[in-house]
Amino acid sequence: MGYQLRVLRAGDPPFEMQVQAESVEEAMHKAEEQGFTVLKIKHQTQSTSFLPSSKQFPVLLFCREFGVLLNAGLSVSEVIETLIGKSTQPHVQTTLQTLLSNIQEGQSLSQAMENVGGEVFPTLLVTSIRTAETTGDIPQALARYQHYAENLEILKKKVISASIYPAIVVGFGFAVFAFLLLHVIPKFSHIYRSQVAESSQSTQFILWLGDLSEKYSGVLIGLFILIAVGCMVILTNKQVRSWMISYLFKIPYWGEKFRTYHLSRLYRAFSMLLASGVSVPRALVLVENMLDKSLTNNLKSASEKIQTGALFSEAFNQSGLSTIVADRLFRIGEKSGAMDIMMGHAADYHDEEMLRWVDRFTKILEPVLMAIIGLLIGGLVLMMYLPIFDLAGGLE
Repeated sequence: MGYQLRVLRAGDPPFEMQVQAESVEEAMHKAEEQGFTVLKIKHQTQSTSFLPSSKQFPVLLFCREFGVLLNAGLSVSEVIETLIGKSTQPHVQTTLQTLLSNIQEGQSLSQAMENVGGEVFPTLLVTSIRTAETTGDIPQALARYQHYAENLEILKKKVISASIYPAIVVGFGFAVFAFLLLHVIPKFSHIYRSQVAESSQSTQFILWLGDLSEKYSGVLIGLFILIAVGCMVILTNKQVRSWMISYLFKIPYWGEKFRTYHLSRLYRAFSMLLASGVSVPRALVLVENMLDKSLTNNLKSASEKIQTGALFSEAFNQSGLSTIVADRLFRIGEKSGAMDIMMGHAADYHDEEMLRWVDRFTKILEPVLMAIIGLLIGGLVLMMYLPIFDLAGGLE
């Protein structure tokens, strides 16, 4: 589970960080190991919905509109007042009004966003804004976060879009199979039992399947409902999905694809933070929640190596947090001093790689699913009608 910590370290102002831990004590211990003093800690509430909620604050749209209005010459307070006036959603107006009240009390924009409550604004955005406030480059910080969020959203929408058709095919095939098994086959078995004198293997199979369906109909219905509920839980519960992904990481081919996806998110978040002026050690702490739990130890290992003087590329490579392409780009970034740009290029490369893989996988999966479902339903229907020939032979 996740915890939101407000921490302090010598030479830095207090800031928020996210830690994955099994208990409050473990979360505090992890922060203290990295030299932080914990000021406040709270459980990080996570949305359980697979699809975005209509009550969720539109952070991406907020960044886009806020940046445009700031570039037009409006002050921060005037921008928020304008956004409140144009919004038609009560929950958005409430959040913006709280943000405006915090600013009018003398808080900076990053402090006001942090103190809105409910974890409306992501830690990466707040940290980027806080760093930009020292240079007056808030519009650029908003643009960087917008670019980061948009790229993540593109890949997420692509995966969801590619999953819709297979999900419909599987759901429809599952429903047809359940209807045949629970309703149609028992009726056919009654007819064949009374009419067919000498039964073939196909007739015996239908009779056995019909008896099984009638005898255990309640169990079968319960099983079908359990499967449907299980699918819904997987789609809507983030912890269950995380548990399943942790096992997918162990599968040779699939594990490599999921690892690449998480590393791409890591590179993009790291690129945004470095471009905003965040130090490497602090960025390593902030991006910890970007990785799956199975890769958290790798990140800690990389952080320790960097703190002991190892090069960034060497630390990431030795800790299993880089690919062949990323490692080459990181080495170029170290020589040129443009590590943030090279990490962005690494994220772009792997995002494109993932998009191509999703397209290719979808093109293979769809006909395979159609063939499997066709064989199951078609085979069941064929087995139901084969005894008709026995019935015709008996009439002769």
